[in-house]
Amino acid sequence: VLIVASGADLLPEETEGLTGPGWGESAFTYYSVEGAAALVKAMESFEGGRLVVDIVEMPIKCPIAPLEFCFLADWWLQKRGLRGKTEIVLATPLDGAFTKPVAAKMLGELLEKKKILVETEYAAGRVDGKARKLYSWDEREIAYDLLVSIPLHGGSPFVESSEGLGDELGFVNVDQNTLQAKVAANVFALGDATNVPTSKAGAVAH
Repeated sequence: VLIVASGADLLPEETEGLTGPGWGESAFTYYSVEGAAALVKAMESFEGGRLVVDIVEMPIKCPIAPLEFCFLADWWLQKRGLRGKTEIVLATPLDGAFTKPVAAKMLGELLEKKKILVETEYAAGRVDGKARKLYSWDEREIAYDLLVSIPLHGGSPFVESSEGLGDELGFVNVDQNTLQAKVAANVFALGDATNVPTSKAGAVAH
């Protein structure tokens, strides 16, 4: 029996321009240790402007994390006396900040209270790092001074290269009730490696 538990990989290079000019200078991701360390330095030298948090596409590891970052940024900027000089924007491919009705109501009110703007149904297609602009597939434009990207997630490369094992993003195709891979009876997958339509979070894996 083979159990695949290879998690989810970050694929920032799949978004045109994201890892080009400005990557690690005005555009970051905290979904890696290196990215988080670089973002800390950028936040420490940030003096105000437009801070954009963009979820490129779902699914992502810990779907609530981008909202948590927005709230932490709000607190950090208040502490530094810069909140009045900063506009925080959350751009999401979802039709709201969160999809679960009760949580959406509470979190929506929090975002409004903290004056965090939400750009919904925003599917990021490309980044112009020189001009510091983010463009959606339908050509909506969001300018930024500091971009925090939650990049596209996919399965491990070996999944994609194993015929029939994974879906178009490289997540293992499994039976939703048994986690048995559809390609072979003796292969199973768990955690973030699967294509089960649930949140990619520790609680779900457990």
